[in-house]
Amino acid sequence: MPSATIRNAAIPNPSVMKNHDHSFPSSSPQAITRGIYPQKTVGTDQNGTASNIDEVTFLRLPGVKEITGLSKSSLYTLIQEKSFPAPVRLGARTVAWVRSEVRQWALERIRASR
Repeated sequence: MPSATIRNAAIPNPSVMKNHDHSFPSSSPQAITRGIYPQKTVGTDQNGTASNIDEVTFLRLPGVKEITGLSKSSLYTLIQEKSFPAPVRLGARTVAWVRSEVRQWALERIRASR
């Protein structure tokens, strides 16, 4: 019965498995956009854009919603009113927000409410 041998060969040995760390990064938006490089502070120039492109970090919609506490429709309404930073197009069907711009918006909201 060669097929039984093949099936048994595909089953991993549990004693070998427990000696290896098989953990993967979190699937949160922050982990996906951050990658494996450490986070650096981003400065902005006169136009409000990031001064060093190597230090830009993107947030996808779930991360922006988590930071702001706003719904998707509220975010896009604010973007239309020019009251929230517009997303950056990353691909044909992919957009993301610049983390420093979202953070700056949040800080301005705090200052305005105090």
